[in-house]
This record gives sequence, C-alpha cells and structure tokens, in this order.
Amino acid sequence: MTGMMRTALAVTFAAAALYALQHTRPLYSDITSPIVSWGGMGEDVEASAFRLSLDRVRVARTLNVETFGKTKPYTSSGVWVVAEGKAEAKFETLSLISGEWLSRRGVRYILTDRIPATIEMMPGDVYQPGLPRPLLLVFEMPPEAVDGGTVVVARSKLMPLDDEIRIATDASEADIEPALTIRRNEEGQPWSILPQG
Repeated sequence: MTGMMRTALAVTFAAAALYALQHTRPLYSDITSPIVSWGGMGEDVEASAFRLSLDRVRVARTLNVETFGKTKPYTSSGVWVVAEGKAEAKFETLSLISGEWLSRRGVRYILTDRIPATIEMMPGDVYQPGLPRPLLLVFEMPPEAVDGGTVVVARSKLMPLDDEIRIATDASEADIEPALTIRRNEEGQPWSILPQG
C-alpha cells in the first residue's frame, strides 16, 4: 500500500510540476521578441544600434506629392499620417527597414508603398554613425486608429532580439487637416510639408 501511495504522490507531484512549468514559462515569441526602447515626441530615444526622434506628426484626408514640378494627389478612404523626425546610427552603417503605426487597440499599420521613391523616406535610407538624417514616415489608416498611436521603428521585422524603438505620439483624430503637400526639395531638407494652400 505504501508503494502505491508513493507512486500516486510522485505522479501527482510530476503532473503539478509540469503544469506549473507549462503555465509560467515565457512563450517563444516573448523570448525572441525585439528589445524595445520607449520615448515620446521630441525626445531622442536610444537603442543599442541607433537613435531616433519624432518632431511632428500630421494627419490629413488627402496627400499631395510634388516631385520634379508635378503634383499628384493621393486620396484614401481613411487618413494619411505623416511623421517627421531624425535618425542616426550609433556604431555602424545601417538601414531602417521596418516602420509601423501601432494603434491604441493594438492594430499595426505598415508604411505606405503608394508614395513615389523620389521622396527620401523610410524604408531604404542608409544611416551613418554621428550623422543624423531626416526621417519621413507615411502611413495610411482609418481615422479612429490615429488617437493614442505609437510609431514603431526597427532595422528589420524579421530579426529577433534586435532593437526596436517605440515613440508615443500626440496625434489626434481632432487634428485632421483637409490636405497636406509633400514637396521634394533640391537642397537642404529633402522635403517640405505644406498645409493646403
């Protein structure tokens, strides 16, 4: 009888230990998730490989893009969110490929691919150590996703345990402008963002 009791206790203990391990260990996605650095608008947020700041976020119903003297309007069933800032590599040359808008509800919106590549914007820009460069991010989303949004920037979406910077924005659905124009500049700042004029 004592042998059966010991066996039953050992099996119960093993089952309890396995249950505890199964429900208390981190998920694989948590173990390999990016290393996140947080900040707000106007702050220099530093990760181990790069730093980033966002100076301004604007929201518009229509986006006009002016390059080489021609203007093309881009409409949307939602709104356009245009974020400006600067980025800088810290130790080695790198590209920032992944940019997303994370809504308050957790929905992610990736950078738009509708804007022509003649406007220097992420993804694809190369950043050098010690040389901050202007950063332009353009997203398309429904108006309700604007309030409380966070900009998420990383070197790549596919690199586990890499740097990711998240910047909480002050953008609001109440600040939607009828239209914005992004104009390509020949000198200085690569672009200008102008209100409807």
